[in-house]
Amino acid sequence: MKNKDSTVCIPQVSRDKRIGSAFNSLFKIIWQSEEIEGEELVWDFKNDLFLHPFFLAPLAIYKDNCEKKIVLDNLNINLKAYLDNVCFEKTYDGTNIKEQELDGYLSRSYIPIVKFKCSGDNIDRIQEILQRIIEKQSRVDNSMNTPISHMLSELIDNIGEHSGSNFGYLFCQRVKKELYIVIADSGRTIYGSYVHTEKYIDKIGDDEAKALKIANDGYSTKDRPEAENRGYGISKSREMVVKGLGGAFFMLSGTAFYRHDENDINVLNIPEEYRWDGTIILIRIPLKAPDDFCFYNYVE
Repeated sequence: MKNKDSTVCIPQVSRDKRIGSAFNSLFKIIWQSEEIEGEELVWDFKNDLFLHPFFLAPLAIYKDNCEKKIVLDNLNINLKAYLDNVCFEKTYDGTNIKEQELDGYLSRSYIPIVKFKCSGDNIDRIQEILQRIIEKQSRVDNSMNTPISHMLSELIDNIGEHSGSNFGYLFCQRVKKELYIVIADSGRTIYGSYVHTEKYIDKIGDDEAKALKIANDGYSTKDRPEAENRGYGISKSREMVVKGLGGAFFMLSGTAFYRHDENDINVLNIPEEYRWDGTIILIRIPLKAPDDFCFYNYVE
């Protein structure tokens, strides 16, 4: 018999337009999973017919980094097929990915949840291959090719530069006329990066939300002569997503999150028990850029 004390029920998460809202449910799952004693627990999917992309990918990334064995139970046949295709149980190793390797996904609306090494010379090649699949399968307008390429390059570069993480993650899915993109690492967090490099401590103190704010304002932790300009990678990418493309941006790192959408910017600390080990970025953008969009307004 299954031990009910080691079971976490996975809720049905609605398609809420407020980006990052899925973490209201994810935090509870993470907390409950961490509280369970022993080396194994069960995630019960009896209430689920589908998983929202911004719920699915973070859940898989948490699972990939969890030290406990997590067993999936009560999956309906369609949801199981979807989870198998996106490599939910075991993320897709993209470290040595080949050019045509994921061509089977060209007819789908998503790529698998890809895990890749942050070190080495393969990051640019991995990004190029995944970007080609995303653009072809999602039928994005030509106006979006350059913004997507620049955004992925900047944000994936930041993982390799500051996170101290061995691995990064990338997931993308088309939902109607929008792309949902997830980029994550399991490294030292944005706040931890400032502490590690001993930069801007006078500005952030022990406040992780302040660290997210200055990171999104362009304060870099990179120790290269051009660091101050490169520091605008996150800031300009975020502005391009929201102000240029009319999309939405969400960043969670440690015990703080940063949300920027059409309504406002919100930067808040969260309770320690809901800590996210590393940094995860959610991006929602249209398949076609607005007629008045100018890419060069968002690059340094």
